[in-house]
Amino acid sequence: MIFLAGDEMRAQALAAALPIAAPDSLVLFCPGSDALPGEAAPASPANVGQRVAALHRLRATLATRHRPHVALISTGEACARLYPPPDAYAPAPPRVTQAAEIALETLAEALAELGYQADERVDEPGEMALRGQVLDVYPADAGQPYRIEAGSGRITAIRAYDPLSQRTTEPVDQLELGRACDPPVPAEGVGLIAHLPGAALMIEPAAERRRQRLLALAADGARRSNRRALAAMLDEPAWQALRADREVVPLPVPGDPPPRFVEAKAPLRAFKAMVRGARAEGLRLALLGHPRDLRFLRRRLEASLGEAPAEAEGWAQIAAAPPAAFCALPLPAERGFRLDGVLAIAAADLLGSRARRGEAAIGLDALALADPGEMALGDVVVHEDHGVALLDGVVPLPDGAGDAIALRHAGDNRRLVPVAEADRLWRYGGDAEAVTLDTLDGASWRKRRGAIDQAIGETARHLIARAEARAAETAPVLAPDSAEYERFASGFAFSETPDQSRAIEAVRHDLASGRPMDRLVVGDVGFGKTEVALRAAAMAALAGWQVAVAAPTTVLVRQHLETFRTRFAPLGLRVEGLSRLSSPAERRAVRAGLQSGEIRIVVGTGAVAAKGIAYDRPALVIVDEEQRFGAADKERLRQLGAGHVLTLTATPIPRTLQGALVGLRQLSVIATPPARRQPVRTTLAAFTPALARAALLREAARGGQSFVVVPRIADLAPLAAELAKLVPELSLVQAHGKMPAAAIDEAMVGFAAGEGDVLLATNIIEAGLDVPRANTMLIWRADRFGLAQLHQLRGRVGRGGRRGQVLLLTEAEGRVAPATVKRLRTLEALDRLGAGFAISARDLDMRGAGDLIGEEQAGHMKLIGIDLYQHLLAGALRAARGEPVDRWTPELMVETEGCFPEAWVPEADLRVSLYARLARIETAAALDGFEAELEDRFGPPPPEAVALLGLARLRLAARALGIQRIDAGPAAIALTPRPGVTLAAPALSASKGRLLLAEAIADPAARLARVASLLAELEEAEGG
Repeated sequence: MIFLAGDEMRAQALAAALPIAAPDSLVLFCPGSDALPGEAAPASPANVGQRVAALHRLRATLATRHRPHVALISTGEACARLYPPPDAYAPAPPRVTQAAEIALETLAEALAELGYQADERVDEPGEMALRGQVLDVYPADAGQPYRIEAGSGRITAIRAYDPLSQRTTEPVDQLELGRACDPPVPAEGVGLIAHLPGAALMIEPAAERRRQRLLALAADGARRSNRRALAAMLDEPAWQALRADREVVPLPVPGDPPPRFVEAKAPLRAFKAMVRGARAEGLRLALLGHPRDLRFLRRRLEASLGEAPAEAEGWAQIAAAPPAAFCALPLPAERGFRLDGVLAIAAADLLGSRARRGEAAIGLDALALADPGEMALGDVVVHEDHGVALLDGVVPLPDGAGDAIALRHAGDNRRLVPVAEADRLWRYGGDAEAVTLDTLDGASWRKRRGAIDQAIGETARHLIARAEARAAETAPVLAPDSAEYERFASGFAFSETPDQSRAIEAVRHDLASGRPMDRLVVGDVGFGKTEVALRAAAMAALAGWQVAVAAPTTVLVRQHLETFRTRFAPLGLRVEGLSRLSSPAERRAVRAGLQSGEIRIVVGTGAVAAKGIAYDRPALVIVDEEQRFGAADKERLRQLGAGHVLTLTATPIPRTLQGALVGLRQLSVIATPPARRQPVRTTLAAFTPALARAALLREAARGGQSFVVVPRIADLAPLAAELAKLVPELSLVQAHGKMPAAAIDEAMVGFAAGEGDVLLATNIIEAGLDVPRANTMLIWRADRFGLAQLHQLRGRVGRGGRRGQVLLLTEAEGRVAPATVKRLRTLEALDRLGAGFAISARDLDMRGAGDLIGEEQAGHMKLIGIDLYQHLLAGALRAARGEPVDRWTPELMVETEGCFPEAWVPEADLRVSLYARLARIETAAALDGFEAELEDRFGPPPPEAVALLGLARLRLAARALGIQRIDAGPAAIALTPRPGVTLAAPALSASKGRLLLAEAIADPAARLARVASLLAELEEAEGG
């Protein structure tokens, strides 16, 4: 059987469910290419890997004598293309096996021929990195990267690792490395269905439309300029000839679904009544859901019905069961259905929003938000004691004394910083051209630093006072009726991600606690923060209280207003809007409705907290895109409700995030994307008319819309004229900041509602505009945007589940500065879901920097950089709480130095970042983890690295004991305690404020080991 789905999302869902329903069958998913017809850029490696792996396995299965039933799941667009014949997929991909003979260099060369790209950090499909006897590779057809280690010509380990943390997770015995580029299509290419001869066809109507649209797009491209566009397409006569001798199976029509039991006052009683009726009709019953939900329901159903469902091994077993049988199948489903004498009930019908309807696609470490940014050569950095400088490199010190980090100050003066002091270096975050470097003597820095320390200390004291005052407050308990709330939650058309579910439950707990909620929800663009806000509003409104929702722009207000009205309409709750576009009559009506309590939810700009607006029972304030509000506006909004505040942001201002990380407000991070959301494909290219036309027409052909974004208003008119010539068949809408506010709103909201094919705009669209049908964006002169801006813009496409595409267009690449091209390539590489956190850390552009409680929006963070500001603020907060903040580093004079050799960690950028991380480690456990990570990533540490890690361990032990300095020479070891510290050990004698160990040890390594054992003895004595 070949099933062609209307789109890739449906195809993937079916390919995931079918193996559970038919476990004895082979189910293969073959996606269509995500490259434009005739486009020079190839399909993405992950897309290629899935396709090649599916067709290779299909070819291998058909070559066997006893083969299972086969289902090939694909799309209409995939069937519009030509493919190599099945024999092209016969060669097995490279396979590596534990203990097998290997030459990693040869394997890397073979992978390069299969389309793999060499990269410093392997975290995307189709990448590899060879470092000596360690090969990192992300197979194009796998869900995670792997680390292959070799020794003495054999493989010693194959381990999967986390692409974010780069730490290994589990060992494997063998690994196949699928192709990252498609095999070439010969002149006698074949259609996709030719790969499964004799198979019946099942085709959704939308799949046939999509196939024809892609053919039309390719034909148009070929007529205009790109003859290659048709070269790899299967034309209409060839398609009709291919399917002429195939059986076409009609699509089954399911009956009415069962009721939503969760919305009944007694769900189990309603379910029991339905079961009785279904059994009386002779229907078989099937309970479908995630295994976790089935386990939970089994116990409850057994108590209610007196029986538990029998476990089925597939749909065939359910269909063959006797009438009135009750079975369970671990197949996640969003809704139940009736088909062929079977009534299927989804776990979601019984559990509502608590049901788990699918696994999250990706998980990201929320703690990565708090990590200092990585440093690269040429970056602007701040040294805590010496000020702003450029990171100039890593240089070896004379006489083998280890490495030092070179800084370049004003006047081209150079400073060498020992790696042990790398914890005092922080990434500044701005461009080198935009900052003034400090002088080598540090005079200019000391003057600024004193004022900054004083201001940050004042900020910390105010924050602590505010947090203490808030902790003493009470707030209304918001506990809505469960049935009504579940009815509202069921209106969410998607499956909550695990992070979304946790955020919603945290908000529910906060609102019911009787204490004021002050929760920050941080989530990447399009990751579902709005649904958290909707649930919070429902909890308050259904409990009889009022909610104010504030958004920074009238466009966003209108979109939120439409969303809230749609979702709350079934509950009969009145939702109104309030902004500068509201007429005087509308304002009066809204004011009256809020004062009387008739209006339960108001959505608006800062106008919701304007003078003259009075609420009957205000309980909750929701602030969206909080980074776009001023501090005074936010404070006014906070005072509006009865204490409960929910704040949403995609790119958190560091001061806001810091307040959450230090415990001054609750924090929820939504780092997992919606289950059906795909990464946006990002490509950097020079502008050509043919490329722009093909991209825009392809999107229109699949029923979607496109954005074309320019950096300046002056660029709009010439590009509008160009587009009118390029795509005369598409309707163009324009929006920019100099238009009247009402006109901007009409254009943008109309476009979101489906009016127009292309929106030509400046970056005003980056703030929350939600256009579900928009999947393509062309950004003209992308080199004139900041990375964070580009990422925000990129989040406007691919929000409806279809894969989005962004083309970063420049003039001829030679005219763009190499550093700018490198920056844009960073965005091109970071096209995974959740990349916003990495990009925000990489290029925050100092947006929203400033005082945590004041009105300064550029302030001190602009002077000292984001990372150092957060570090100093955290210290000031500890001081304000009365916690010790004494910061010092023991001096080690032990005649031993260490480093991370270039042969072990070749990249200088990476060495600098590792030195900084090592210097910031504060516990032995953290050092153990860091050491394990190094060995994991780069192989066994060489002697120089062992020595450096040993010194770090000594510093930690000396600091814990209060030892200011350690001198270890050939004749003796001397420890200098800090003032007020008393140490005692039998072997030590006191002399002039020092403790001496009179042991002659000539070998430096042995001497270092003796110092370590001595400190261990002192620790033991202290503990005793």
